[in-house]
Amino acid sequence: MSSSVKSENLFQKKSCVVVCGASRGLGECISITFAKKFLTGSVFILLSRDGKALENVKTSLQSECPDQLCITKVFDQGIMQQENFECLFDGIVQSNNISLADLEQVVMVHCAGTLGDITKYCKEMTDPKKVRENFDINVVGTILLNSAFLKAFKDVGSKVIINISSLAGIQPFKSWSLYCSGKAARDMFFRTLALEEPDILILNYAPGPCATDMQKDCREQSADPETKQMFIDALNSGGLLSPQTSIDKLCEVLTSKFESGAHIDFYDEIKQ
Repeated sequence: MSSSVKSENLFQKKSCVVVCGASRGLGECISITFAKKFLTGSVFILLSRDGKALENVKTSLQSECPDQLCITKVFDQGIMQQENFECLFDGIVQSNNISLADLEQVVMVHCAGTLGDITKYCKEMTDPKKVRENFDINVVGTILLNSAFLKAFKDVGSKVIINISSLAGIQPFKSWSLYCSGKAARDMFFRTLALEEPDILILNYAPGPCATDMQKDCREQSADPETKQMFIDALNSGGLLSPQTSIDKLCEVLTSKFESGAHIDFYDEIKQ
């Protein structure tokens, strides 16, 4: 693994920032927060399956950051068709007259994902369609989108990839076998990419327990009583983080020293 690096000028470069899973929760917060922080004149490409919600995010972003260009595209990384990925970025760049030569940096944020079936234990995973759909969205789609991103922006010098990870990627939770496995696989994929491509800055960021729709699903759908109670207790004790609090920490991490490919949690100490 590469040695620790510090990217103190990351937000001070004219960038093209791609956020997949941008229509709500952490993805929405990342989109708007990054738009406020990145150099004026940057380009934001927001991807999501939910076109209506995506347009609401675009309206908010443009209202708060009128000098940033915001482009939205309805996109589902769970659709396993090669053309779904191959022509995605070239089409966006061409139709919006984006000049790659004017960009100093490209940033890819992988925030899209699904909890999958958390109503069953490992031994009950018998439906091949459900298992395949989970890994298509959480793993295969992420890998294919990432490769399409790197190919489309290969001539832009500086590249940053942020994978929204989870504690579940390094710690198992009962009845969460699909989600934990998917998050672990994504982390390892990006750790491997960091080894192969030392010039790309890569971060696996675990945002902590945030007050999002996903948390509600965890409390209501987890099959395991202990796992379910853990999330109920987090809510009742005031232990949930706001998305903004977590993404502010992500911004701090991105301007600190960290090893490319590292898994860094919200609660980890930042190295300056």
